[in-house]
Amino acid sequence: MCIGWDMPSESVERYLDALYGLHLEGEPIRTTAIAKELDLSPASVTEMVQRLAGEGYLDYERYHGVRLTPKGIAAATDVLRRRRLLQVFLINVLGLGLDLAREEAQRIEHAISHEVEDRLCALLGNPQTSPGEEDDIPLCPRAPDECPMCQKQALVPLTAVPAGHRGIIRAILEDDMGTTALSRLVIEVGSEFQVLKSNGIHVVLSVRGDRAQVGWDVAQRIVVKLRD
Repeated sequence: MCIGWDMPSESVERYLDALYGLHLEGEPIRTTAIAKELDLSPASVTEMVQRLAGEGYLDYERYHGVRLTPKGIAAATDVLRRRRLLQVFLINVLGLGLDLAREEAQRIEHAISHEVEDRLCALLGNPQTSPGEEDDIPLCPRAPDECPMCQKQALVPLTAVPAGHRGIIRAILEDDMGTTALSRLVIEVGSEFQVLKSNGIHVVLSVRGDRAQVGWDVAQRIVVKLRD
């Protein structure tokens, strides 16, 4: 079901999509790199970057580059999720080849609403991967009690687990350094936990009798399965 949040404009989504690809390289993003990626002038990129920073999608400091905020990452991965779901539909249902499906999905992804995205997810059975892609489809951002397909799959980001609920960690979508840092908190694949606090800024967990706290952006990349 659609839960009714506002979607960014197509131009904003295109910027965030490009920025997300550069963001995965792990370093602050230079405006010159963004201009090259989007084939735009540095001046127009700087103007848009300042606008996106003002809207909370980016952290930007002149001469020091750009970083996506948790809001920016969430918006960018939502675009990627729509694209991957569309690719599954175009390949598995309509029979298109991979290259054409990618091209068509990129054309359509900015036009569909969250309600259409939800219905597409349900139609396809909440797929976790898209044909021909190495990375998994980004997780649904809905809370488990708001989406029947999420309830059925029961795999959600840690940020979707309310305080008091228990689960087990199934995947950590971090680089080696991030995964190592989390393991020092006993937050690793296979660990059982209970959420003690979740407030949109950080998540506090009880893991194997110890108390651990992780930031919201990190918690969004920890994939868990809920316990009954």
